[in-house]
Amino acid sequence: MAKKEKKKEKNNELKKEKKFDLSKLLGIFKKVKFKKAEKGKKINLKEIINNIKNFKQLEKKKKIVLLGGFLLFIILIVGIIFFIPRFTTKRLKIEKEAKSASISDLFLYVPPDAFQYKKTFTIKPLKENSAEYQNLKTMGNFYGPIYEIIPDDKKEESSLKPIKIKYRIPMDLYYGDNFNNFSIIYASDDNPPIIKKLPGCEIYKDESLGSYVVQANTFHFSKFGLYVDPSPKEVSFGLKTLIDKPPSLEPDLLLVPGIDNNFLGFIPNTQTINNIYGENVWSLYFPNRTIWYYKYPLLETKPKSYMDAFFGYYIRTGSNSYLEFEAERFASELKAKQNKQFDIITQGIGSLIVRYALEKHPEIKNVRTISMFSPPNKGINTVNPIYYNVIYKKSPEVIELTYGLNKEEYNSLFLNISSKIELISSYYKELLPDSKFIKKINSLERRKDIKYYIYTGTIPDITIHIKNTKLATFYPEFISGYGDGLVTIDSAKLDGAKMYTFKLPYNKLFSDNNVLKLLQKNLSYGIEKVNIPEIKDDNFPENKKELSKKIITEEKKKEVISEIYKKPIKYQKENLLNFSEQLLYLNNITYGKIYNLNGNVLLITNKGIFDLDGKNILNKKTLGSLEYKNRLYVTTNDGVYAIDNSSHEFIKIRNIDFDIHDNVFYLPEIRKYIYVDYADGLAKISENDQLIDTKKLFIGLKVLNNDYYIILGDKILKRKDGQWKTVVTKSGIESIIKKDIDYFVDYFSRSYYIYLLTSDYKLLVYDTKNSKVQILGDSDVGKLKMLENNDKLWIFDKNYITYIDMKNKVFPGEYQTFNKLDIIDVTYYDKNSFLIFIKKDGGFELWIAHY
Repeated sequence: MAKKEKKKEKNNELKKEKKFDLSKLLGIFKKVKFKKAEKGKKINLKEIINNIKNFKQLEKKKKIVLLGGFLLFIILIVGIIFFIPRFTTKRLKIEKEAKSASISDLFLYVPPDAFQYKKTFTIKPLKENSAEYQNLKTMGNFYGPIYEIIPDDKKEESSLKPIKIKYRIPMDLYYGDNFNNFSIIYASDDNPPIIKKLPGCEIYKDESLGSYVVQANTFHFSKFGLYVDPSPKEVSFGLKTLIDKPPSLEPDLLLVPGIDNNFLGFIPNTQTINNIYGENVWSLYFPNRTIWYYKYPLLETKPKSYMDAFFGYYIRTGSNSYLEFEAERFASELKAKQNKQFDIITQGIGSLIVRYALEKHPEIKNVRTISMFSPPNKGINTVNPIYYNVIYKKSPEVIELTYGLNKEEYNSLFLNISSKIELISSYYKELLPDSKFIKKINSLERRKDIKYYIYTGTIPDITIHIKNTKLATFYPEFISGYGDGLVTIDSAKLDGAKMYTFKLPYNKLFSDNNVLKLLQKNLSYGIEKVNIPEIKDDNFPENKKELSKKIITEEKKKEVISEIYKKPIKYQKENLLNFSEQLLYLNNITYGKIYNLNGNVLLITNKGIFDLDGKNILNKKTLGSLEYKNRLYVTTNDGVYAIDNSSHEFIKIRNIDFDIHDNVFYLPEIRKYIYVDYADGLAKISENDQLIDTKKLFIGLKVLNNDYYIILGDKILKRKDGQWKTVVTKSGIESIIKKDIDYFVDYFSRSYYIYLLTSDYKLLVYDTKNSKVQILGDSDVGKLKMLENNDKLWIFDKNYITYIDMKNKVFPGEYQTFNKLDIIDVTYYDKNSFLIFIKKDGGFELWIAHY
């Protein structure tokens, strides 16, 4: 009996606990004191309950107080509901079958057999008030929560199949189906972390979630988050004009790129020195041809409109091949341009797209030749995730023992493969040697009415020795003599194609002079030549440079322009500069930019950065360079490097991946970045995630008196008080002089005088104090660069120099011309001399020139 009564009492207690007890719920308010007339009076719970029951009879003031209390309570509960999940963790257990998991806005899908054995992971968000979160958000522009995925067994390994990561899109930032302003971004565990946007992301509506998502493929876990472009733009794909030229007898060039952004040929930091497009490698070798390129989202995010079209193609054909889909779109673009004749130049994956389009559609008749750089005609091994798993984050000691690679070689191989498999994660299956696509494209018949040319290398893009190791069967692309780092010679071969090999890696082929000369020769066959009679009498001063007898015309006398400087009555040809000492000779480069750090002279080229000994001290692609307080800061794909006059080696000061931008400039002291990204020849300029301007002609970044200036085609900006403020505009100058001018190419200022150089050979002086403008030079000055030296402002062109005397406010009219050389760049050397980089007789020379 005692036991039964005890059990009965226990059950009664449990029932009581299950009952909703309002007094317990409101008990948290017992310690809360309200400031009323009677200070210190505590809340009477019975009085509150009684007030709730008799709510209608209460005074208006008491009703408001009671409702306010309940509103505060509800907000607190709702906040707890939404706040706590952001800091909860989730576990993902992976065995043989497919698994998925979600936490807040992040969704994961792991395919069957992605790992060789049972594996579990913990998914957790970083705390938003943590130093790590704040650091990553600053460095990588993460938007919202950042999630870390940690293997519970602490073993870092890659998956054998791609893992899909989805992130829910905030709809208030979704601007439409043609916008691709979302990406998934990840951060490595390195210190400092490497931060990258995952290439080839996809935006679509996930019906199972009922929301829009951005999705990416990855083969390893890390920290992931959402990237939102602060200046979204509507994107379009297809044939785009790169460089427009007048019609000629030569066919247009059409570039179809692969994974290398440099393939389009633009030379960094030269976009507007001589023309609106800047220096372009293809235009240098094919100066009379209009150049097109085929734009498709290989690396950038695919917008919803693109994904809708792809899903439609899949429904119609049953094919889920991105390359087939892209080839069909490319074929449609060619058919729409039947009035054009093309010589097509391709690289990597682009070769497969073009081949498939033309060989499947023999009705396309407006293509004359296909020139393929490193085409993976029989597939590639570098994107095989099974091979990648073998080398992924293995101990260097184990690698050396098993495969004979030292630590440096292993690191080079691992980073190289990691980069390539990330870049082509959306297409990797189609590029494997035994893929359906490779078999299908090689079953198509070659076009007999089109000439095929193949250019491939025999030296890998990294130096490793795997020829007699087990890795040779995995990665023959990295064996010297067999591959160029992207493809093997055997994979590039194609029946019916003329093939050339060079002792170069794949990423150097399309910038090498010997290769491009051969390409130029091959594409000149069959083009009719027309002899144009020589023009013997040319009086244009900008062409002839014979200005010694030039007189100020009556038209200039009538111009209502204030006189700030005294202008010349006549012009005198003089020997202004003497080339006294040659410091360096280089060949096989396409451009150069000089820096003088108090005697430590450096030359930035497309082949790396050279010192005066001709040593390549930084063999990397330069995205941007800036001299500040006698120190040079160089931005490359993998970070920021610095050097001063006391050193002959660069020091890496920032470890960040900048592959997502065309140009990047690091601003020291304030530790900001200027990002420049081009679309259709115009630039979007940002400082970190803050938009500065868009759809502008970007000329360059300049430092004057330790102040930063951005030169755009229609305005000059100065960074002041943490903001970019307009100094002068093209339209403002035109309104003063009542005359149109072309875009700005250089800027200089001293005191309250601003000096502007324009692309139509004008030098303008702007007196900001008195709002006066004078056209000081008009077709009698160059347009390459302005440099101040010893109170003189020198104006340089490719083969012409002159100067103005700033101290005495005089333009003397003295000039010098050069007939057998082209000036590429100039910089200050000492008080009475310059360093001048010239192109002469096919080579490049660096000289000291005195005056």
